[in-house]
Amino acid sequence: MDLLRKPYSRRQFLQVTAGVSAGAIAAACQAGASPTPGPTAKPEGTFNWMTWSDHYIAEQLDEIKKTAKISTNITELADNADGFAKLKEVKGQLDVISGDALWVPKYFEEGLIDAWDINSLEVAKQLYSIAREFTIWTKPEGYLGYPFGWSPILITYNPKYVSPAPDSWQALLDPKYKGKIVTENQPVEVVAYMAKAAGIKDPYNMSEAELAQAKELLLRLKPNVLKLAQQNTDTVAALVSEEAWIATSNLGTEDRVKDGGGPEVISFIPKEGTIGWMDAEMIVKEGKNKALIRPFLELAEQAEWIAQNFIDYGRPLFNEKAYQILVDKGEKERADRYFYNKPETVQTMTLKGPGLSTQGAINVFNEVFGA
Repeated sequence: MDLLRKPYSRRQFLQVTAGVSAGAIAAACQAGASPTPGPTAKPEGTFNWMTWSDHYIAEQLDEIKKTAKISTNITELADNADGFAKLKEVKGQLDVISGDALWVPKYFEEGLIDAWDINSLEVAKQLYSIAREFTIWTKPEGYLGYPFGWSPILITYNPKYVSPAPDSWQALLDPKYKGKIVTENQPVEVVAYMAKAAGIKDPYNMSEAELAQAKELLLRLKPNVLKLAQQNTDTVAALVSEEAWIATSNLGTEDRVKDGGGPEVISFIPKEGTIGWMDAEMIVKEGKNKALIRPFLELAEQAEWIAQNFIDYGRPLFNEKAYQILVDKGEKERADRYFYNKPETVQTMTLKGPGLSTQGAINVFNEVFGA
């Protein structure tokens, strides 16, 4: 994959009021949906959402709260396995949870989420058709989530400090980068990176011997890790400040670092191959405020917001109408460089998901980095 590099300044698409209130699950347990009186009553209230920090924009949530009287209490999501475990614990205290790729059907198999007709939403017409037809998210009962974004996992580095130019996962293991690497706090995925570095074919279904190989590389990685970032915004900040010289990242990181006032950085897909994700918003089966979710998605997934989300967070999204907005705003080169108009790319990726060695990977990670 040829990742060209050309910096662009952030461009605002919308002029709306700023500010949003977000809280933890426990603080939101008493918040609920209540219909307004009248024959055309629409649900109003607050719902609880566990998600990554790049799935929303503060202005977006504030505008929806103002115009539709639907507000959100957000709990940060870092790792898919952690989110899955938390939902099994709290169940109806959450109403929506975001999840990646093969984790989505796992939620359904465990009876944690609803399958539903996403085409019942008018906004779904804005999606690329492929995003409404992924086999892994299709069940006789309906679709398992509202498609959001996608990306392969890349390595991003600062050429001022990293030389020669790396092309492999092995760069993360070089002792000269001690304390200079940031990767997100996603235990299953970090072990998968090490599996790729070791040449292991299936990083989510490893044998005991393969897990041992991955652990050996994880032990070499640990002293190089500056921190395990909770969100990709933390990763970008570390690259901007030059506190980190190397990071695992998503598409779009180069522009995000430049837009943040940071140095020129370069991203690449390691020669051993990588893994990727495509994520969706899932409706929790036992959610107490489910009546709010479809009205919220109808507003939140509008192309104008999705176009701005792309500029803010870089990786491609599944809203095709937003691509045309980007083109009209003069951002076609940027969008094309990050494959926004090629959602079929997801079909070529090794997708994130649970597997036979998921618990083993978590155990290995905890043994190295501490529980």
